[in-house]
Amino acid sequence: MRIAIASDQAGHEAKQHLSARLSAAGYGVVDAAPSITSRERPDYAEQVALCVLRHDAERGIIITCRAVGASVVANRVPGIRAALCNDPYSARVGANAEGMNVLVLPLHAFKEESAEEVVDAYLSSSLAPVEAVGGLPPWRLQRVFAYIRENLAREVSVAQLAKTVGMSQYYFSKLFKTSTGTTPHQYVMRQRVERAQELLRDSGTALASVATEVGFETQSHFTSVFRHIVGVTPKRYREMHEPAPHVEMEQQETAA
Repeated sequence: MRIAIASDQAGHEAKQHLSARLSAAGYGVVDAAPSITSRERPDYAEQVALCVLRHDAERGIIITCRAVGASVVANRVPGIRAALCNDPYSARVGANAEGMNVLVLPLHAFKEESAEEVVDAYLSSSLAPVEAVGGLPPWRLQRVFAYIRENLAREVSVAQLAKTVGMSQYYFSKLFKTSTGTTPHQYVMRQRVERAQELLRDSGTALASVATEVGFETQSHFTSVFRHIVGVTPKRYREMHEPAPHVEMEQQETAA
């Protein structure tokens, strides 16, 4: 089973601990929001929900000090049933009876050492089917997601997406928004930015090259969209995620 997990800044350490525990238990872990800082917009809950919607993961877990707010945000994504659970019984019933596909954990639960019991109860319970009402049929939605993912470096128009599933642009756009809570254009822009974040964290590729690789014609447009979605410029984002320089002072002193 694949689990999408994310947290706010305060819950980062707890997320890392839980991710390691789940990986050791044999679960596939998808970090939906690898880095959240105080200067970035807190969309971690939405990212977990979208991972589940896209079938990148079967279930999601959110760790936060604002659990009610995170539940509200995740539930805005159609097809997502997110709920705050403080005890194993609620987590078990939420999965079995309500089809809760995103578990929201308050940060204080980790301090009280009850979180692991809640997670175990949730993941060991079968999930009741969640039926999406309206919108694109699931197979069509997944086909659109795949097309966008495979063509981020190219122009992706609404006309192309509609053609992928054999629909008119108007009808496709209407159903896509019903299914995802966002327009096709907004979704494509967010996917471009998410891919750019990966490149900025993991490579030293020039900003202009990153812009081209994720489908922006100009670096200025890339910077504008990135700052609007993330809250900081691409350059600042890279600086915030550069690894700390490794200083070998003791070795140098020994050698001297």
